[in-house]
Amino acid sequence: MLDKSDAYKLSDIDLKDNMDVGAAAKVIFRECAHHLTTNFHQFRKSGDPAALMQIRIGVRRIRVALYVFRPVIQKEIRTNFNREYRYFGNLLGDARNMDVFLDGTLAPDTKHKEFRKVSKELLRHGEDLRAEEYDIIGREISGGHFERVSKSFEKWLQYSWGSKLGRSAKRVMGAPIAPFALTAIDEANIELLNRGADVEHLSASELHDLRKYIKRSRYHLRFFASLFHENKIKEGFSLLVQMQDCLGHINDVKEGMIILGRLSANVRADYFGETLLFNASVFKDASKEVDRHLKDFRSLWAAYEDFSLDRRDLRAEV
Repeated sequence: MLDKSDAYKLSDIDLKDNMDVGAAAKVIFRECAHHLTTNFHQFRKSGDPAALMQIRIGVRRIRVALYVFRPVIQKEIRTNFNREYRYFGNLLGDARNMDVFLDGTLAPDTKHKEFRKVSKELLRHGEDLRAEEYDIIGREISGGHFERVSKSFEKWLQYSWGSKLGRSAKRVMGAPIAPFALTAIDEANIELLNRGADVEHLSASELHDLRKYIKRSRYHLRFFASLFHENKIKEGFSLLVQMQDCLGHINDVKEGMIILGRLSANVRADYFGETLLFNASVFKDASKEVDRHLKDFRSLWAAYEDFSLDRRDLRAEV
């Protein structure tokens, strides 16, 4: 039972060494769907913003799982669910950016105390904008569309997938899960490392795209963790989480610049001059943070380039 302020986080996924790909896929999808629907009911009941953010994480995680198991999922099924869950993920992304900005840069105890008057005015505009966005999200999430998609997804999980798959897909579905997991993790890592090969010259937007691939690799490890020795999974997971956090902070600065510009355009004329000084102060501090996070990211990236998983890291021999 959830408290009013609690959101439900995904439980550990327990895959057995003797599972085939089809059985493992259904375990992963069921756990992801349970996480999503539990937080949906929590949000609809109480409006808990933490549950809403778990929904955002959940839809992204399901989209990654759809990609991982694409060889055993009909293309039209995967395309349909991916489109629906991407819509909700995009909807929730803007709200998350606004939360980070208002609760950080414009928080009442902000370190820019000399601009308290201006930051309070900007905060007022920001809270009005956030209330509008949350109202839209609340209607979208609670209005029936999300629930219909979730029920459709759960109904699909009950079907016998193999009856509508070709011969090669059926062979993959009946194959052992461990080799499949190794291949999936390796492919994700190669794609990630290729994306970040020229990391020194990537733009802020491109770094955000790179972060998405870091998340994907992180979810791969999350899905298949029970098949591998714990210390090896912890090593990879720790590096990915830290890299994700570094690039997340940089993206928060980028998005914060956009939000601050939008809010600054709406302040009273007699506040505008001081608002510009406030912006300059915020950007100066942000530049130092970006440099620090980029430096940390480069060190983590170098360590991750040496990380890999192979058959020796499996709990059971294959």
